[in-house]
Amino acid sequence: MIINIRANYPLFITLTIFLLLPLTATAQMFSVGDPEPERERIPGFYSVISAGWEFATFDYTGGAASAAERLDFDDSVLRFRLDTPGLDISIGLGGRLTGMNENSLVNINARLFNSLQLYRRQNVVVLVPIQITTDLLRVSRNNIDSEFQQSSLTLGTGLESALRISDSIDFSIKGTPNYGFSFAQGNLFGGSLFRLDGRAQFFFRNLIGRHALSIGYHFDYRKYDIDDTNGDLNDYDFTSHSITIGYAF
Repeated sequence: MIINIRANYPLFITLTIFLLLPLTATAQMFSVGDPEPERERIPGFYSVISAGWEFATFDYTGGAASAAERLDFDDSVLRFRLDTPGLDISIGLGGRLTGMNENSLVNINARLFNSLQLYRRQNVVVLVPIQITTDLLRVSRNNIDSEFQQSSLTLGTGLESALRISDSIDFSIKGTPNYGFSFAQGNLFGGSLFRLDGRAQFFFRNLIGRHALSIGYHFDYRKYDIDDTNGDLNDYDFTSHSITIGYAF
């Protein structure tokens, strides 16, 4: 996926530098007589490698169209994720292996974000994430020369909070609305994309040595409003709910 940023090069560089500013994910506790400070992790702040089963729907919202032109589905997707304090990457795959008999799906997503601290106590933190997301979604119908393929770039913000429930359990929750543009291959602009996504995760600490087991729920809603040579045949709503299990470190 290639995005022409020449016209807004200074803005792009500024946003990139700002979003890459690191959020300190550890705090230090000092006591008299300690030769070195003990490092304590902020509740809920981990890097997580996970896999999940996603229940997804893809609903056509455009005008009149034949069954051969529409790519609606209500099926399952296998999702792999790498989430860190500053960068999230995910890959979703759907096909016969996941029970999609008529369609196939490929979704690649990358998000850069910087979280601004709004409130902090020893066992709780509240943050405001500011993020930029790029995404490629491709849906095709088997044995038919018809497909939906859109790349997108969105900006968003929202709220994130993490809580240390006990010595062995952390809980985090995050929700962000996002808005930007979506375009087909070879086009700089094709239409708009509204996206609302969020997650809730439990971290069971020190189950894998000093690392944690993560169990989470992820929600993703996208509304594609595309104006192109095909009229509104690329207007779709994508909604997914997924359960993930992962290794947090």
